[in-house]
Amino acid sequence: MAECRLQYLFGQKSEPLHLLFWYAIQRERYGDTDLFDAILRLKKREFDRWRPHELLWHSNASQIFTCASPRAIILVTPYLDWEREPLSGAQDLISKWVAAISVVPHTEEAVENVVDTLLQISANPYLRSSIPADVWLWLNERPSLPSVCKGRRLGDDRDTVRTVRTLNDIRVLTSYLIMIWSEWKPLGDDGFAEMRMSVFEDFSGVGNGHHRAELIQRLDVILDELDRLSGRPDAGLGGDTLWHDEVEGYLLVMKDQYGGLRRILQEVDQEATEILNRMPPSFIFLSMLTLTDLHRIPLDFHVCPASPVSVASHLERWA
Repeated sequence: MAECRLQYLFGQKSEPLHLLFWYAIQRERYGDTDLFDAILRLKKREFDRWRPHELLWHSNASQIFTCASPRAIILVTPYLDWEREPLSGAQDLISKWVAAISVVPHTEEAVENVVDTLLQISANPYLRSSIPADVWLWLNERPSLPSVCKGRRLGDDRDTVRTVRTLNDIRVLTSYLIMIWSEWKPLGDDGFAEMRMSVFEDFSGVGNGHHRAELIQRLDVILDELDRLSGRPDAGLGGDTLWHDEVEGYLLVMKDQYGGLRRILQEVDQEATEILNRMPPSFIFLSMLTLTDLHRIPLDFHVCPASPVSVASHLERWA
């Protein structure tokens, strides 16, 4: 009954509702979580169905979050309007969010919300630089994001891909791509182009075989799921129905994008295997002892260094 009344209030989009929510945040800090949790459940339902919803951003959010618990900050931030520009108090709010991240336990719920928020903030060019480098390490937790995830929807733009690449952490980059790729959305054109370049340049070499295998496995799962879902136009109630209603029109685009990424990874992996087969056993043994040396072995070992023209020709062939 309480949730029904709250749902009615949310439909009114009134200032008293905002006051009620901030009251719930303060009550949560003292252990009374019922109202706070009920409001979040309602917001999650709206986000899960791609329906119009009122985001929880408020001009005084940063001030009110001074009294919020780390748990409340982590759970609320995915529902703030990080796309709005300019964002009043956003920089201070990010600082509070980072502080909450540093002390909150790494529960499944916390990890999912942190990663969702991280991807949303990264999509805003005015806020991206405010993300500390160590926060990106949360991607390595690889939470199971919901089918409909705002962070995944926004966080595949070209500049975000480039930002992750510049971290020079192949594990974080692998985790990022695994999190952002999904049968629930096509990739943006600019982001997709940057990803194609990334899988060719960043995952080359004999030392990245494990990361290539992880990405290929993820792409196999997505492509298999696309085949399964596209073969069930009369699926019953549940997630399949939502997929057909909202995503099916992009089926060919998604198959082309994810299939193209898989082909690049397979060819890069094949070239790395050929390089490995040409190496003297003694060189392989020494490289295994010094993994950093192994990572530095380029795809063009024993051949002329690849030029930008050759890279472009590879990508044209995979297009």
